Amino acid sequence: MSPIRHLVYECLPGAYAGGVQKMVFELASAQRRAGADVEVWTVDAARAGKTEVHGGLPIRYFSPDYALGYVRSLALTDALAKLPQDVVLHAHSTFHPLNHDVAVVARRHGLRHFFHPHGALDPVLFAGWSLKSLKKRLYHRFIGRPDLNAATGVFALTPLEAEQLAELGVSRNVHVLPNGIAPAAGASADAVRAFRATHAIEPTARVLLFVGRIMPKKRLEDIIVAFAMLRVDFPELVLAIAGNVAQDTAYHGRLLALATDLRCGDGLRWLGFLDESAKPAAFATATAFVHASESEGMALALLEAMSAGLPSVATRGCYMRAAAEAGALIECEQGAAPVADALRPILEDASLAARLRERSRAYAASEHDWNRIAARMTEAYGLSASR
Repeated sequence: MSPIRHLVYECLPGAYAGGVQKMVFELASAQRRAGADVEVWTVDAARAGKTEVHGGLPIRYFSPDYALGYVRSLALTDALAKLPQDVVLHAHSTFHPLNHDVAVVARRHGLRHFFHPHGALDPVLFAGWSLKSLKKRLYHRFIGRPDLNAATGVFALTPLEAEQLAELGVSRNVHVLPNGIAPAAGASADAVRAFRATHAIEPTARVLLFVGRIMPKKRLEDIIVAFAMLRVDFPELVLAIAGNVAQDTAYHGRLLALATDLRCGDGLRWLGFLDESAKPAAFATATAFVHASESEGMALALLEAMSAGLPSVATRGCYMRAAAEAGALIECEQGAAPVADALRPILEDASLAARLRERSRAYAASEHDWNRIAARMTEAYGLSASR
């Protein structure tokens, strides 16, 4: 099996962090369990020159170089140029100058290389005439799209993402492979009681749970308005929001003001960031999980909730159509009213909630198992290489 080098351009504190970082760690670990020579390469000034091993997986850190406010790494690109011809490069995310550096080095030295946008090329993110969206359109037109089409292959998380890539002119060997999820850990009754006590959640309260980044595209305002609507009929309901509120303090302030205006602030619980040891108790405490993002590649928190057997509601922007068609979650349109309408049956119908718990757990185990996904990805490396 060819050596594999995963390239992700954010610091990986401890074993791994959230989002794309976590996905990379889990995927690389699964490939390593299958016998591959796998490393994760990343950029971090504090750890530059070091190789740390987490769970048996080597994570190699390179020094960053800054130009016009953008991060590059000459040390990393020099190391890429010295790799043997049989190596596979797998770069994650997009809109990053380091991805272009990988593309240039790989083409120059004839290295197989793959890109994994993780939903970052959703047309929603290109819409409008803000400076940010304009920069993304220009980058994709002149740098991103040529690099993707010159790569050995590109990975999409869903058939819809593959369609979006095609609409954006990306036609080079697109493989559809979902994110995986490690089997959810259980929580003891004592842990659940302690979690409820810590966050002032009454034993009889039913809990709607959100876990993710606190940022505008997550549409937490829709969840809060939906919560206020549901509280009319379910006064014991609590909305627990887990995430780092310091990521966007202005947005957090608007959410607090909204909850005050709707007179539902007393039912909100801001949990802060939940590490891996705290999540099982949060999932065990919740009655339902809700995600209302307007653009989401494939949220790991949503997959984690499903793996834990938690009835879940997701808007169409979360791109969980396949799970919805399998009856593993409820999908709805964007907006507070559709979210409330989708959550209401879970709160009213115990048999529906039970079916969702069973189907979500089974679906996550069958469709999002990391070992199966790693095997399919290794096959895709070979299939693409033979074309």
